Amino acid sequence: MAEAKALLLDVGDVIMRPDPVLIEMYHNSGGAAFARRGQLDPMNDAPWRDYLAGRITAKEYWHGLAVEAGFDTHPAMWRALAHHLGDAIFDPAAVTLMDDARAAGIRLGILSNDMYNFSGREWVAAQPVLAGVDALVDSTDPDVMIRKPAPQGYLVAAAKLAVAPADVVFLDDTPECVDGANAVGMTGVLVQPLDRLPAFTLTRELLGLLPETRERRLVRLAEAAYRANDLERVMALFHPAVTIDWNGRRVANGLSEARRFHEERLGFGADGAVSTRRDYTLRKTLRAASGDTITVEWESTYTTPAGEQMTSRAGEFWRMRGDLLIEWHAYNHRWAT
Repeated sequence: MAEAKALLLDVGDVIMRPDPVLIEMYHNSGGAAFARRGQLDPMNDAPWRDYLAGRITAKEYWHGLAVEAGFDTHPAMWRALAHHLGDAIFDPAAVTLMDDARAAGIRLGILSNDMYNFSGREWVAAQPVLAGVDALVDSTDPDVMIRKPAPQGYLVAAAKLAVAPADVVFLDDTPECVDGANAVGMTGVLVQPLDRLPAFTLTRELLGLLPETRERRLVRLAEAAYRANDLERVMALFHPAVTIDWNGRRVANGLSEARRFHEERLGFGADGAVSTRRDYTLRKTLRAASGDTITVEWESTYTTPAGEQMTSRAGEFWRMRGDLLIEWHAYNHRWAT
């Protein structure tokens, strides 16, 4: 892809430090006591495990934690943290990324669902990190009035940044919101709140602040080809002598068998399953690279014609010969959500 012209970021868990880290800082500096630590200590936090298992929502988890610590609501707890910690609520690596983008002439924006509900407009306006951007969009704004991942917020932000959606790199910690950005043509980057540097490094590459590594380029090209259901672009990724192993079983030797596997098993082509899926999303994430070996995590979601929500996830191991994939090992699991 061409270098992006704008950087758009979510606020919570992206520009700001992760909530569990802020709670820990608040607790250690004389604030309210918290008996639970979320993902920092999941084995001793049963409600957090309930959230991960889907038995309660994120909103229910954080409300319960806030009430246990003596606050009426999660927003009230967050405002106490922000007042107590001041500028320390912002992640220095995120702020540096924003500063470097601005210095390079890249447009800078914020797109949030809950910034004003949690913080209030006066507090937001008083924060130089937030106020000094080219576009600041919240789901409560009159020209939005709908939360991510609905398209409206992304499109309003792009218009305020005066760039096309395709020229925007968007960062969020929620997979659905990253998928929403991809759906309008942006390049979405998923931030892992407790391990942010890989996402920030990838963003620097996409913005032209760092040269893109060979491995990231190959994963990006593969994600784009598979997401587009473009069999010719997919085949161009493979070496003529490619072998494919799927869940430990050899399914293809050479390009012709690889093509047939994609058509018959993976559903490529005019009558294939991929083209009939609704709400299809795909994400390939580089996890490691060493020598000629690349490790990739792949996740896709879609709705079947019967309305069933399906998720597929795979661990992939690629062995490269130059820039072409000569061995592809994938271990796939699919389930209904």
